[in-house]
Amino acid sequence: MSAGSWGEYRARCETAPVTHAARLIGDGGLVVLAPHPDDETFGASALFIEAGRSGRKVGIVALTDGEASHKGSKSVSRAELAAIRRAEQAAAVAALGVAHPEWLRLGLPDGGASRDARFASAAAAIASLCDRLGATALAAPHPDDPHPDHHAAGALAETVVALRPSLRLLLHPIWSPRLGSDAPYRSDRLLPFRVKTDVETKMKATACHRSQLGEIVTDDPDGFSLPDWFLKAQRAPAEIHGWAYRNGTLPDAAHFARLYADDGDPWHVRSSAYEANKRADNLDQLAGRSYRRGLDLACGEGHLAAALTTSGTVAEMVALDRDASIIARARSVHAGNDRLTFRTGSLPFELPDGPFDFAVVSEVLYFLDEDRIAALADALASRLSPGGDILLVSYLGPTDTPLSGRDAQDLFAACLGERVTPVTRRDRPGYRAELFRKGREAG
Repeated sequence: MSAGSWGEYRARCETAPVTHAARLIGDGGLVVLAPHPDDETFGASALFIEAGRSGRKVGIVALTDGEASHKGSKSVSRAELAAIRRAEQAAAVAALGVAHPEWLRLGLPDGGASRDARFASAAAAIASLCDRLGATALAAPHPDDPHPDHHAAGALAETVVALRPSLRLLLHPIWSPRLGSDAPYRSDRLLPFRVKTDVETKMKATACHRSQLGEIVTDDPDGFSLPDWFLKAQRAPAEIHGWAYRNGTLPDAAHFARLYADDGDPWHVRSSAYEANKRADNLDQLAGRSYRRGLDLACGEGHLAAALTTSGTVAEMVALDRDASIIARARSVHAGNDRLTFRTGSLPFELPDGPFDFAVVSEVLYFLDEDRIAALADALASRLSPGGDILLVSYLGPTDTPLSGRDAQDLFAACLGERVTPVTRRDRPGYRAELFRKGREAG
């Protein structure tokens, strides 16, 4: 992540899309890094609640046992406090709806996790935990969250993702509101989302941390107790989770020009049963619906756009692709279809003007990075009429791009957020097709 400031990131968070935790986690399991017992509750309650409701496998990595929160107590030793806090943490996670998590308790020293010799081997152990659980997402405090053990957790998460590049890394602030607006805060390669949480469930989990609420240790006037302002902030209806950008290189325009050269058909759209069956399935998913004006993004030779018009599903289609040669070919192939208009333009900044009441985004998002996916979601949403539909189709096989098809589809849907409502979804062996409606679906 690149440099920035807490104030800049906080401002982005305030206007970030509101989305559901499932979109950020993905289809697999969830692993959460907690520097201390209670950080999992304050930073990732929305993720835990979703994981519990959907029956996902969950792993919790406890860096420390939080034994240093009441160093001056004579009645409760550090070992006793560590045991208390471990029990509180387990009770809180259960209160969030996760019945049988797999725990990885590292036992690192509270306040000095990164200085312990065992820290060096922790990333490999966490990566193995992610493998066992089939995790698709790893969540941790932001590396600049103000506590040395939070710094350690964030850095550790980044190391794990370097070992397992397909993991989605989600970073959340916990104590970051204590920072000044100008405090350095790496966020240029972080896309924030507001993720709804169940406040009452989160409060039940918070109540489990009695030692941090002043209810257990009573003989340490300098011991830690959660401040009122912090507890009040936990009643916010949404948490912040930042999607960390993937490393890697995307193919450029010249790559596609080479693929299409000499009448190339790199995806075998003219001949493969996969492509023909997918088009038929897309039309079937739209059966009974009709649209006036549609938009096909990254249309290639335009076979899906043509099928949508000839079937009567869409009265007229505007089809867009970045490569001029493929647009020329599409115009030639479909010269007799006056319901089709083909245009050259790149995504996301050269979309034709709306309004449209239908759009199809098929097998293209993984050729974009996170910034362009977010910009495309905004651009498309602004051109779609209220009640208009988006058909989103993503290839599920290997893509040789930083984002997989499933990653890109979930990220795009997360960026659309509450501006759209899911209508139908079809999971096929090679692709996923989802239909979304702008606004709330009637009925």
